Amino acid sequence: MWRTVLYSLGNAAGLLTYWTFNSFVQYFYTTVMGVSPQWVGRGWFAFGFWNAVNDPVAGWLSDRTSTRWGRRRFYIALLAIPTSVAFALVWLPPFEKGNTVALMVYFLVIISIYDMLQSIVTLNQDALFPEMYEDTVARAGGASIRQLIGFVAGTGLAVALTPTIYGRLGWSALAVLWGSLAAVMYLLSLVGIRENPAFSRSGQQTSWREQIQVVANNRTFLIVLGINFTTRFILAVILAIMPFYADIVLQIPEEQLSTLLGMLLVASGLSLVGWQAVIKRWGTRRSMIVSMAVSAVFAIPLLFAEGAVVVGIALGLLGIAIGGTVLGPDLLFAEVVDDDYVQTGLRREGMYRGILGFIFRFPPAVAGLVLGEGLSLAGYDSDLAAGMQPEAVITVIRTFSAVLPMIAIVAGIGLLVAYPLHGERLDRIQRQATAMRSRAAAEHERRAAVAGAPGDSS
Repeated sequence: MWRTVLYSLGNAAGLLTYWTFNSFVQYFYTTVMGVSPQWVGRGWFAFGFWNAVNDPVAGWLSDRTSTRWGRRRFYIALLAIPTSVAFALVWLPPFEKGNTVALMVYFLVIISIYDMLQSIVTLNQDALFPEMYEDTVARAGGASIRQLIGFVAGTGLAVALTPTIYGRLGWSALAVLWGSLAAVMYLLSLVGIRENPAFSRSGQQTSWREQIQVVANNRTFLIVLGINFTTRFILAVILAIMPFYADIVLQIPEEQLSTLLGMLLVASGLSLVGWQAVIKRWGTRRSMIVSMAVSAVFAIPLLFAEGAVVVGIALGLLGIAIGGTVLGPDLLFAEVVDDDYVQTGLRREGMYRGILGFIFRFPPAVAGLVLGEGLSLAGYDSDLAAGMQPEAVITVIRTFSAVLPMIAIVAGIGLLVAYPLHGERLDRIQRQATAMRSRAAAEHERRAAVAGAPGDSS
């Protein structure tokens, strides 16, 4: 338990910086720094293609790494502080409001540096999950603790407290506070991590091209990529739109925005305990289908809700519903890794997670692009007061908050129906993977014993 709690702090650090960035960077550069929403949206979408190289290569290198500190811990320890510093610099542009060209160049450069470092650290944190937890029951328990701590100490702080901090203390204080906290949590997570020495000291020597071909030809994994896109897109849309929803539609101060987002995240975090039990009973696939279907229903009130109380209730119910989609992706990832391990005998968590990381960056980028284009077409002007914005802006915000998540939910349910790893087939794969891990560990211990034995003096 204590290892899981400490390991989970790494997830909390990643979620703290990830959701602060994805939820508020467009609002910051558009409203605070005065850059056109259209250009911010386009720039964010364009930078997402950087991950086409960034994440898969990082995963490939992680799988091939062999050090005395393991394959994954090495990168987390090395990059914890640089990642946190790069995150802080996102919110500290050295240019005045309205200097569009300089701000756009800085925006693209600093988010590319930050995202590269964040991708490597988060990738290695996530790649440890299938190795540390070996079957559905253990994974459901580990994922619920990991995501609960992540939501409370990561997403919860990022989304619920960020408006209060920048509202009262300013954006510079936000940068320093969250950057420092992330660094501490990353370093503490190293204490809880354990790696199987049979894997962590035997870096795999398959080529980058071979790894990509195997992963790209894995139909089951391609389905999982689509599911991960839809689940991330749902939350990315809601979190990206809420600062605008609160400011323009509800016209409430930052502190009340914190309360609304807190209701969403607290409800979602508390629901993880219940969804853990559901997944243990029904399995990952079926539980996620139910979670998505209920989420679609609770997204509807955002189209017409009036007043902070009604919106808060709607977000709380939505938070409970999406708990299953928060837990599910970790388990799907581990199931695909086990399936590949049984078929090939290789542990390629890094490569699989690297390509997942590539996909992870596109939901916020697509959401930002659509939001930026929509607000621009509707006539949004950052110099106008909230009550003076055109009516079309309110329509765009309401539509964005409910219709886009529902489209993603329908697509996600379709992909889950097609997902083949469930029932007896999944049970058989997990039994085989457990037996193979045991044999690999025994062989590693045998070789270590032979290497440590006294030599023949003759």
